[in-house]
Amino acid sequence: MPLYYEDFAKIIIACFLGGLIGAQRQRKGMSIGLRTHIVVCVSATLVQIISIDYNILNKTNFEVMRLGAQVISGIGFLGMASIIKEGRTIVGLTTAASMWFIACVGLAVGSGLYIPATMATFVICFILKDVFNLDKKIRSIRSTDNICELEVTLNWVNDKNEINIILNTISQKDYKILNTNINAEDKSNVVIHITMSLPPNKVSNEIFTDLLQLEYVKKVNMF
Repeated sequence: MPLYYEDFAKIIIACFLGGLIGAQRQRKGMSIGLRTHIVVCVSATLVQIISIDYNILNKTNFEVMRLGAQVISGIGFLGMASIIKEGRTIVGLTTAASMWFIACVGLAVGSGLYIPATMATFVICFILKDVFNLDKKIRSIRSTDNICELEVTLNWVNDKNEINIILNTISQKDYKILNTNINAEDKSNVVIHITMSLPPNKVSNEIFTDLLQLEYVKKVNMF
């Protein structure tokens, strides 16, 4: 019977630790929140309890981490559901990482490693809350140049001078040209693909006006 008392204590601890991380994610408005984190943590704990108790009750030498390894690999499918790509931005990576972490916490609790599991949970909870606003401070310091693709279609090209004028027009706007690719079936059908970086807070729309003022520029698209 004492064996099951300890198992019950493990499940209670898993509920508490999973709830700490889950509550923080739910306050952030994430779709994977309190209940999901608790379920994952308790489930991982139960898997480890099964592995350990099976050896004790049946007096076998079953590898206790075999089932736990399946939890670590399988949690990736659940974490992928929280990752969403919005334009050039990917959101949900932190929530997916927290799901993987809380599964590890559950395995640690199931193994009886209460202190490491608790310490790790409080550390991650502290980091997720970002008490000192480190994320905002780092973003304000580092360069946040935006990468974009520019497609310029020309009516005609007599020589390379027209192309040089286009590139110079872009450079004069403090845009950094990273790569240039020219597709020309003939002189009356030329498309220039330009990869460039925009400085922070730089308005990219102004380049449309400048390029379209050139008489040989037919169309400008930005991706």
